[in-house]
Amino acid sequence: MTKLSLLAVCVLFSEVLAHMQLLDPPPFGASNNPFRTDPVDPYLQYPYNCCGRSDPYLCRGYLNLLGTPQGRPVATWEAGSVQTFSLTGIGNHYGGSCQVGFSVDGGKTFQVATSFEGNCPHRHATDSQDFSFTVPTDIPTGDVVFAWTWINREQEFNMNCAAITITGGAGEAAQPTNQDSGNLGFNVPDGCSCTCNKPQPAPRPLQRYRRGTGISAHGKRTDSPAVPFNERPEMLVADTGNGCLSPLTTAELKYPNPGPDVVEGDGEYQVELPLPPDKCGY
Repeated sequence: MTKLSLLAVCVLFSEVLAHMQLLDPPPFGASNNPFRTDPVDPYLQYPYNCCGRSDPYLCRGYLNLLGTPQGRPVATWEAGSVQTFSLTGIGNHYGGSCQVGFSVDGGKTFQVATSFEGNCPHRHATDSQDFSFTVPTDIPTGDVVFAWTWINREQEFNMNCAAITITGGAGEAAQPTNQDSGNLGFNVPDGCSCTCNKPQPAPRPLQRYRRGTGISAHGKRTDSPAVPFNERPEMLVADTGNGCLSPLTTAELKYPNPGPDVVEGDGEYQVELPLPPDKCGY
């Protein structure tokens, strides 16, 4: 089979079995990123290490665009403001859990802004894929990296990133620099092996779960105590071969270190911690 034929097969499979990706703000490598001049990344929707690839963890290798024309910020957000990120795709795996956060040191570390524990992406086709969150009030001013991560119930991890300018923050963010964060070559794989498993029914009666003294409701946010940005936990990485495994099929992920701003899911699935604790940072 020719490379062109293989690419056509991959495109067909991506339309039928695609996953989800960040739509807004436009991530590095996306078709809607106004500063992209390289070819569109056809794998942004796929989980890490899928379709015969070995994906660099941090931002799929795109940190090397920082400080270059293709790495320019795609949005300006004020510290402390409420913003919205949007997702797109046709394979939402009937939910999962997501985190969004920021790196103010050129991608060396990523602090959590908000954790969405369950029903992220929204599981029903009639639901919007828009999610609101608050930019930390004391995040440094300047150009930063915004990250979205998703861990679904098939133990798959995805991460997309975008450059953002922060105004009205505390201090200044580190100057972004061009980094070598992995191979960005998009060789056509020998076959498209990524598939979306069919949604599994909840194995237990639907119930709300408790967090502290409160009982969650659909989309309810927990209280957000004041936590300095530099003391927020780092975003969780699981299911990438690092030894940390999320729940498989029967539950959605509960973050062991979710940060101060948590949005609880709709309760259709219970939430469980990843295992083992020593590999998952708790």
